Amino acid sequence: MFSGPVRVQPDVKYVAEVVVLVTSLGAKRTEFNAGKRARDLLEIKGVHHKIIDFNRDARQAGSGDSENKAIAKLNADGRLRSGNNNDLILPQVFIDGQFVGNGTDLQGLEDDGLLDNILKRQACMSCGSTRRKPDMTQCPACWAHFEEILPGEMTITEKLQEFQELQDDEFEDEEEEALEEDMMPTMTGMPTEIPDERSRRAGYGTANIPGPQYTEEELAILATAEFEIKDQVQYWSDSRNRWMDAVVDNIRLKDGRVVYDLNCKRGAHADKIRNYDNAPEE
Repeated sequence: MFSGPVRVQPDVKYVAEVVVLVTSLGAKRTEFNAGKRARDLLEIKGVHHKIIDFNRDARQAGSGDSENKAIAKLNADGRLRSGNNNDLILPQVFIDGQFVGNGTDLQGLEDDGLLDNILKRQACMSCGSTRRKPDMTQCPACWAHFEEILPGEMTITEKLQEFQELQDDEFEDEEEEALEEDMMPTMTGMPTEIPDERSRRAGYGTANIPGPQYTEEELAILATAEFEIKDQVQYWSDSRNRWMDAVVDNIRLKDGRVVYDLNCKRGAHADKIRNYDNAPEE
C-alpha cells in the first residue's frame, strides 16, 4: 500500500499538480520498487503528489473515487502508456497533465536542475521554456496545454492537515511520557506543574504568543467553556487507556467547538476532561 502517513511536510512552493501512477501489488515487484523510488524522490524534496494505485483492491480500500476518475480521464485522453503487449507501463508521472515518464525520467530532470522550475510552474515540461508563469494554461513557446488531472482533489491542504495531525499525535505521546516523569505526586497529593519550557517548546499557552481574534459569536461560544486556563484537570488518554493529570494551558475554538490545549494534549475536547478535585479516587 502507498497510502501511509506523510513522512515529510509538503513544501507549498511546489504548486504544480504531480500525479504518479503506481501499483501496490507486491507480485509486480519491479513496478512496485520503481514506483517507490519515484515517490521517495518527490517526498524527499517535499513535493506533494497524488498517488493513483492500479491495484484495484487498494483503490477500493482507499480514495477509490478520485483514483478511478483520474484513470478514466487519462484513458479517455489517450495519455496512458502501454508496452508492446498492451500491459500498462508503471510507474508513470504527470506534471500539470504533461507526461514526464517513469522514475528514471523524473530523476533525470532533477539531476539536470530542471525539476524545481517545472514544479514551481516557472518552466514548461514539454519544451523547457522559462517564459511560463504559474497562472498560464498554455506554454507561450510550444503551446503545450497545462491541465490538472484531479483539480481540487487530493490537495496539498489535505496532506498538510494530515501531517499536522500526525505531528500532534507524536507530540501527545512524547508529552504523556514526560508527564509521567515530571508529575510525581507531592505530599498533598496534588500534581506538580510541567516546566514552562515545555509549554514554550509546544508553542501554545504562553503569555507572549498573541491569541486569535474572535468574532462576537465565537466569543459567546468560548464563554461556554467548562474549564479555565490553569485549571488542574484530568485527561482521558486513549493511547494509555487511563486518566492523566494535566493543566489547562489554553482555550480556543476548532471547527466551531471549544477545545483545550493541555500540557499533555493539544485540542482536547471537554468529553475527555474532568475536574481534578472531583475525580474519584482510584
